[in-house]
Amino acid sequence: MSSEEEDYMSDAFLNGLTEVRPSLIQDRGKKRQVKIEAKRADFNKKPKNIESSERLQEGLQCPIESENKGFKLLAKMGYKPGDSLGKCSSSGIKEPIGINVKTDRSGLGREAALKDIETKRRQIRAKHLQRLKNQPEVTPEEYRQRMTEKAQERFVATALRKCQQSCEELDQKAKVNEPHLKWFWPDRTPPSEDDEPEKEDVDDEEDEEDVFEYSAAEKLEMLTSYMRTSYNYCHWCGVHYKDLDDIDSNCPGLTKDDH
Repeated sequence: MSSEEEDYMSDAFLNGLTEVRPSLIQDRGKKRQVKIEAKRADFNKKPKNIESSERLQEGLQCPIESENKGFKLLAKMGYKPGDSLGKCSSSGIKEPIGINVKTDRSGLGREAALKDIETKRRQIRAKHLQRLKNQPEVTPEEYRQRMTEKAQERFVATALRKCQQSCEELDQKAKVNEPHLKWFWPDRTPPSEDDEPEKEDVDDEEDEEDVFEYSAAEKLEMLTSYMRTSYNYCHWCGVHYKDLDDIDSNCPGLTKDDH
């Protein structure tokens, strides 16, 4: 073998190749370097759709050559470079119509849908801002009062659910199969939109009680009183007392504030 010829298995020969499969290289370091360079080259390459779009835009910027078949047809009809196309020479087309190349995979109507959504969002924001402007200014004291009332409503609703559970357990232990009033026990029947409430004539006091809706605080007061009197149980203490004397002596009071 002459000195000018290189061995095809030598490092000099492998390093001189522009594209080398990593499987041909035995050295791990050189194999990794070849992979990195290949990935770098692929990363620097432009996607085909972008590359074709750039070539198309470059072609649209250049005027049509006189040897073009289309140009020759226009010339036969009297067209001259610089003139406009159409019946009216003053308002005709002088520049090529632009082309927007679609490079993503989204639907053709997606852009229009997104524009409609953005328009609706602006309209909704404008309505909210107008509503806020029309509202009277709230003082810090009024704001604190509102927050206190909301916190109190959440507390009463939670306490009422716990009371209903306790009342159901106490009634069942006492062999009571039905609650005295429907809201004495938790309501476990899911509401159905198809079921319409039946309209019945109110004849007696019991029906009037069912129709009338008490507030959560009023229900809580009546329910705690019912369990206190019937079962010597104080919801706020969480204690089942022996008798009425025991509960009167050891329970601080009837309400949460007493405890």
